[in-house]
Amino acid sequence: MANHDSFLDNLLQAFPNQVHLVARFADDALGFAGAATLRVFLPDFHWMSRSCLERYTGGYQFNGNRLLKDGTPMFHALLRILEAVKAANEPLEVFQLGDRFDLWREMTKDDPDVRAAYDRLRTDSGVQGLADRLDALGANYIRGNHDAWLGEIEAAAGIPPSKGELTAADGNIFLTHGHRYDNIEMILPDAVKAELVGIVPKIKPGTHDTGPFSRATMKKLNGYLTLREKAHFPADFPPPTVVPDGARLVRQAADIDAIDGLCTTFLDLRRFLHGEGSRNDFEHASYLTFGDKIFTVEQNHPANHRVYVIGHTHHARLLVDHLPNGRLLVTMDCGGWIENCTVYNDKAKHSLIAPSAQLGVQSGNDLRIYQLGGNPDS
Repeated sequence: MANHDSFLDNLLQAFPNQVHLVARFADDALGFAGAATLRVFLPDFHWMSRSCLERYTGGYQFNGNRLLKDGTPMFHALLRILEAVKAANEPLEVFQLGDRFDLWREMTKDDPDVRAAYDRLRTDSGVQGLADRLDALGANYIRGNHDAWLGEIEAAAGIPPSKGELTAADGNIFLTHGHRYDNIEMILPDAVKAELVGIVPKIKPGTHDTGPFSRATMKKLNGYLTLREKAHFPADFPPPTVVPDGARLVRQAADIDAIDGLCTTFLDLRRFLHGEGSRNDFEHASYLTFGDKIFTVEQNHPANHRVYVIGHTHHARLLVDHLPNGRLLVTMDCGGWIENCTVYNDKAKHSLIAPSAQLGVQSGNDLRIYQLGGNPDS
């Protein structure tokens, strides 16, 4: 049976000294006990063709073609693991969370329509093999904002359809790209945003703070929250700073519990403010982005969603909240295979920047996000 330990063992063999724990939340209240299925969530790829990457020269590109020490491309190594799980007839579900294809950047004024841009990208030598292998895995595809046009392309071409949203685990897991919770994303139509993206050819990858929170960091954060809860504390005081210490290196499966014992591997949202203006922490602390939107949506949702799985932000994290009726509500932002993140260097005792290569994994009542790559000693 594919479970967390066996899957992690496979990751550790394929990515020696390159597997990091970004976040973990395990609680029987999730209600997935006895479920044998291994679910793997792959966030934003932003695949672009070779000709497109020649136009966008700032370094903003898919990180999965980076080579491991033995010369193996990283995403190829991950696909090989998933293919072995499938070949063994172990219960596996793979989800890609949108922005597979960066059609905003792929489109040019010379393309007669978006289908031409898609065809060039889908048949590119750096993309085609990976895309074919994902199809063969039976991956479930979600459309993002950068590939929202896939709906019309797929209908015309008769290719495997993507969806705007999906559910899993008998409806307890809700999956969507995440841009529906992004206020800025709603301002302009896709065609206009694509044109604006096209005039910034040297865009550089950003860096997102990821990983568990050390005891010292949690002490500072909890101290701030305790102070703010006092009656005389000014209502307009700046929101708390929420910065994790970097994803932690995993050398063996037992390290997961060890990291859990030394750090806080998810963020409990119950002490943060849902409100308006300065009274809404979720609008002012980047780590909390979308936590308030998802909480508001789910308060009145007729289904029993307990886990929201998203991409879009490229900012991997696990946010754990509780609805007024006490039901758990977890936001699992799986990050991306684009831009950069922070990993913690045990020797240097500080975080370092690494190219993001992240995936979410659910098995039973245990949710995890891993970062592949980033150890400078390997």
